[in-house]
Amino acid sequence: MDSAEMPRFLPFSVLLSFILLPALPAQAMDFTWSGFGTIGYAQSDQSFKYQRFISEHGTVKRDSVLGAQVDFKFDQHWGAAIQGKVAPSEKSDASWQGVLSWAFVSWRPADDWLIRAGKLRVPLMLNTENQDVGMTYDLARLPLEVYSIVPTTDFVGLSISKSWLLDNVEWTVDAYSGRAENYTRYYGREIKDGAPTPGSWFQKLNVTSSGLVLSVHGIDNMFRAGIHEAAVSKPGGFISDIPYRRIAPGFGYFDIASGRNVDSIVIPVQNIGISLLMPWDVRVTGEYARMKVTTASRGFTRWGSYFSVSRQFGAWTPYVYYAKVKSTDASLGLYQAVNSNRSSLFGDALNDYQALAADIVSPFDQWSGALGASYRLTPRSMLKAEWSHIQTGVASSFVDAPSGSDSGDRHFNVLSLSYSFTF
Repeated sequence: MDSAEMPRFLPFSVLLSFILLPALPAQAMDFTWSGFGTIGYAQSDQSFKYQRFISEHGTVKRDSVLGAQVDFKFDQHWGAAIQGKVAPSEKSDASWQGVLSWAFVSWRPADDWLIRAGKLRVPLMLNTENQDVGMTYDLARLPLEVYSIVPTTDFVGLSISKSWLLDNVEWTVDAYSGRAENYTRYYGREIKDGAPTPGSWFQKLNVTSSGLVLSVHGIDNMFRAGIHEAAVSKPGGFISDIPYRRIAPGFGYFDIASGRNVDSIVIPVQNIGISLLMPWDVRVTGEYARMKVTTASRGFTRWGSYFSVSRQFGAWTPYVYYAKVKSTDASLGLYQAVNSNRSSLFGDALNDYQALAADIVSPFDQWSGALGASYRLTPRSMLKAEWSHIQTGVASSFVDAPSGSDSGDRHFNVLSLSYSFTF
């Protein structure tokens, strides 16, 4: 995040708390700091890019991250935390970006209540809050089929948590509300928005989100379910549909430029996840999420899920998982209709325009299966290796399709190696 943008995102309470830190007596404040990081390498067996960066040329940009956190404790009721990271930019495929992930003040009026104000992370999936810290999970990469289903995971606002401890099981209800700026990535096979060349572009979104989450933590098990709603707007509004313009009987084109414009949209999101330790120390984990989008990019209306099985053998934890994401049949049907509407009578310019309109639909239809393992070198460092096979159906917006083709009906493999650590 650019330093010029940071003051707009930090609420007054956060700024005030850190301005007043020097005025607090030294004995009244404790602080601890920690760091985390992952050095990751991923390579596929195809020339096109997958998940922005992965191709046959290999990349360290998909999974690498470096971050640090400082926690302050003023007394038994008041505290604060700041976390920052350096990772590939969320608004450019070519650059890296420094981001302030957390910056909040916390107040615990009683042991079972927690109120936080500032920049926070939505308690969405099982690993959303700790997704940057690779040491906290064994998978080489959290399945994007599920972990991409949300307009934004970070927000500036307020979170209130209430906990109950029943028979060594902690029940927690989180309610949150806040705002954020987010960037949505698109990729054009033939042309991109605003330029007659293939490539990616990013749309800036203003998001106001609220939600209610139930989390249940046992000694070895975890359950989480949530309902969320995001009101999303952007400069110039959203095109809500892609009308078909008939030129002559049986002949016409899809014209996204003349689609109906709306100022904002509301995106509902629901999720559920569970992780259980079974007999013989076998851990099974499953998550499911879905969202609904009512714009021309209606392929974002989709569901995603995954199921994993793992078992720890000393320092080793091998695992296997299956993940799937799918847009609605209507969304995939719209993509197919637009994508197939090509004609030699159109000429290259209009055919490229039809490809762009299809790309903007942003369809998702793919599954992946993975076999991997983690190895704990020390309590603070871990090696991971994973082989995954991906198969796309109608199309998948995780794939940057080459010019002259599309992302559907593809089969490819990805090898991932990483080293995660904390300090």
